Amino acid sequence: MARMSKKTKEMQQSVKMAECIWNAGIYARLSVDSHDRKNESIDSQIEIAKEYIQKSENIVLTECYTDLGKTGTNFEREGFEEMMADVRRHKINCVIVKDFSRFGRNYIETGNYMEKIFPFFNVRFISVSDCYDSHRTQGDNDILAVNLKNIVNELYAKDCAEKVRTIKKSKMEQGCYVGGIPSYGYFARWINGKKVLFPEEGASDVVRNIYRLFDEGKRIREIIFWLYEQHVHRPSDYKRVGHVHSKEGELLKQWSDQTIRTILTNPVYIGTLVQIRVGDKIYRNGDRHNIEPDEVITVEHTHEPIISEDLFYRVSSKIEEKREIELQKKKLSKDTLPEDIYKDLLYCGECGSKLRRTCGSNRKSYQVSVRTYSYGCPNIQRIDALKCDNHFMSFHAINRIVLETLRKEFDLSGVRMKTLVDFNREQARQKEKSEEKRKRAIQARIQDVDIEMSSIYIQYRSGRIDKEAFLNLKVSKETEKRNMIKELSKLETDMEHMRKEAEEMNYFIRCLWKGKDSARLDRQTVCCLVKRITVYKDRRVEILFNFSKGQIEQCRREACGK
Repeated sequence: MARMSKKTKEMQQSVKMAECIWNAGIYARLSVDSHDRKNESIDSQIEIAKEYIQKSENIVLTECYTDLGKTGTNFEREGFEEMMADVRRHKINCVIVKDFSRFGRNYIETGNYMEKIFPFFNVRFISVSDCYDSHRTQGDNDILAVNLKNIVNELYAKDCAEKVRTIKKSKMEQGCYVGGIPSYGYFARWINGKKVLFPEEGASDVVRNIYRLFDEGKRIREIIFWLYEQHVHRPSDYKRVGHVHSKEGELLKQWSDQTIRTILTNPVYIGTLVQIRVGDKIYRNGDRHNIEPDEVITVEHTHEPIISEDLFYRVSSKIEEKREIELQKKKLSKDTLPEDIYKDLLYCGECGSKLRRTCGSNRKSYQVSVRTYSYGCPNIQRIDALKCDNHFMSFHAINRIVLETLRKEFDLSGVRMKTLVDFNREQARQKEKSEEKRKRAIQARIQDVDIEMSSIYIQYRSGRIDKEAFLNLKVSKETEKRNMIKELSKLETDMEHMRKEAEEMNYFIRCLWKGKDSARLDRQTVCCLVKRITVYKDRRVEILFNFSKGQIEQCRREACGK
């Protein structure tokens, strides 16, 4: 059979492409930088793409995807992710953008989509202003031009980010407020091109009273009571309703301890601005990092203070002393505090909140004291409309109910202990057998990859593939091998955990059946058997298990071979 020339193949491909109907998705993005090409609104980008579609005979508009106020340095955007979901569902097979910079400003990721992802899904990519069409034959010069444009777009974004950081740093050093919503008690106003904080009438008086009460010896809990009696809205509710004191018909919620502590330790109230120099993220959405001392800019006397410096530092000293005492108490009790086996499993039947464990000390004599633990709803101590009427319940009471209910569930099933234990062990053995099969398959694939890598090297040495192809294949195979080794290691860990879990479960089942006192619940066993425990104020308890009576009955039938 005669070989087909390259030119003939391209002609046939062009004819085939002309006959194909392309379901197009228009993608438009406007940067977070409001000065970035102001004339390029979302609507104008879409109109440019629509005009291109009208001039094309075989392209049909299917959907428009937009991202407003999203940076192009990463692809974690709602509109973009929606478009890619439609690509994977084959709803669209053509993507049209106004230019490359609207698609993205990350050179590596943009190239990855254009050269690998879109070709894999047979998606046609068109950039109107750049005169680029992925289904049009590209020469070496065209490919070079595209790569250069993507590099320039990324450098532009990086340069803008650096300029913004420099400008923000300069403004911070000049004492300009560059944050968002100011701290409670202040509002921001632009004065001669500088954002300055001013005390807010009403809210600033609340801040003064909080400092005064704490300085007079009031505890934070007592301050929260005082604020509630004065009908003062929390800062979050104040921002929403726009007034300090609650009006008739408005829901009044109590302040939190942390909000009071934040106000009592914020130097903004003495006219000092403490701002982060570089922010919590770096260019291209880098990982969050701890703020170092040299990243903080502190400028004093930038705005009118609400309280005096003497009062602020006096209050700060008292808070620090109390914090040290609390830390010492926690450190002493931490060593002897037993594990909370019902953590995140107990819920209030009245308000739905998670129950919180509390510790008490029962003094038996002048030398001996016994720790007691109980669970209660965190909303019991609230003083607002969200106050819960539930009561505390002791750990021993909950533990006794869970154990008795578990025994009753198994007794009612009529299944013999040995039968269920043997069945449980057999189930674990079957799972282990399945995992062993996976393990052998991975090991065989690792050996195949080693052989393939040797074959690739031989082809390279014999001149059948060039160096670039060899290096690409080598990197691909090495990555695949590393991933399989990680998967193999995880599989072995999971198998060991599975065996251990099965034996621990069997031990617990034996203890339940024999009714021994040694059938003590631990965290792992509780999580395996119990899904949720709901406690009501009449001391009624509902337990939702991770198994059902039907599952126990099925287990009994299968174990007995019926």
